[in-house]
Amino acid sequence: MRGKTGQIAVLVLGQFFMTLGFSIIMPILPYYTQKMGASALDLGLLMASYSFMQLIVTPYWGELSDRIGRKPIFLIGLFGYGFSFVIYGIATQLWMLFAARMLGGALAGGIYPASLAYIADVTEHNERGKIMGLLGAASSIGMIFGPSVSGILSVWGLNLPFFVTAVAAFVFGILGYLVLEESRAVDVHHPVSRKKVSLLAPLRSRTAVLFILMLLVTFLISGFQTIFAYYMGGRFGLYDAPSPMPLLSGYITLSGPAAMAILFTVMGIVGVLCQGVLVGFLIGRIGEGRTALAGMAVTAAGFLLVNLSGELLSIMLSSSLIAIGTGLATPSLNSLTSRATDEEHQGSAMGVLGSYGAMGRILGPPLGGLAFDINVELPYFISAVLSAAGALAAYLVIKKKKPLQDK
Repeated sequence: MRGKTGQIAVLVLGQFFMTLGFSIIMPILPYYTQKMGASALDLGLLMASYSFMQLIVTPYWGELSDRIGRKPIFLIGLFGYGFSFVIYGIATQLWMLFAARMLGGALAGGIYPASLAYIADVTEHNERGKIMGLLGAASSIGMIFGPSVSGILSVWGLNLPFFVTAVAAFVFGILGYLVLEESRAVDVHHPVSRKKVSLLAPLRSRTAVLFILMLLVTFLISGFQTIFAYYMGGRFGLYDAPSPMPLLSGYITLSGPAAMAILFTVMGIVGVLCQGVLVGFLIGRIGEGRTALAGMAVTAAGFLLVNLSGELLSIMLSSSLIAIGTGLATPSLNSLTSRATDEEHQGSAMGVLGSYGAMGRILGPPLGGLAFDINVELPYFISAVLSAAGALAAYLVIKKKKPLQDK
């Protein structure tokens, strides 16, 4: 596979398979862990453990990709991701799920910075936001297919989706090895100057707001996804067994996993349209900074409306707003960070940005689970307030014409 378009296609497909694996397990993981005696807080900690490992390793994977190339880091991530899902599938106790989650986070932590740095290597500044939006669109396509595949496969056992995900990761890893070309010329006699990895350094720079907003976005979406099944159970009584769910003026009989499959599929379709089409259009018209601002504002509206929704259709619409909002913000923040970084250290910058995203995914699930244990509607009320605060922060920064300005 030759040429820039073909190489980007491999990265996009890799992102698709990553999200496919994630979305395959999301509808069933709450029920899988409940059979092992897990609470909502336990589930939140399990989800956070993956991101905790990414927080530690992602900056180093990014820095290593600057020195040895993007391709080997990308492939290590894919094969490591697949191996972790094998452990998921054979797990019989909760600690085994934690082990699989942490191993997967450690090995797959290089996929994010390697992919974004690869894109930075082969694209011009003015097209970078659009291409990064395509990665987001690929994630959304994975979100579309994953729940449906999960619903079909789980009929033969809750652990079958894990094994299918592992096989998909291994197969695509082999494909990536065969067709992906290295984007960065690596000269062992003249190595890239090493840039000290520091998670605090961005907070002392003019781009601090970009890293903080990335942390906030991932905090919000990870908390939302983790406790959504518990939320639907707490508000509407949807658990393993089919139950009546309000729909417009009537009812529809659904189980918890079926409802999750429907909702995540709808969010995936909306995410594809948003990141595949809308984000590129908006960045071209109003720039990355204002697109990020719009994303935070839409996210706030979505979280507020989730708690105000009393039936399935309105839940679909409000959760779709969350998908649109985070889908606008994430590629805009990626692109702005890339544009503010010199070409030699793209991997390092994307790695540190990935760690801030990991911080959000560490904090979001357990704090969301804790808030849910206090009150079923509290997590999404807090998320609405935080999203609005993020939109306000972005507005104030744009007004001062500092790091969110478009070059």
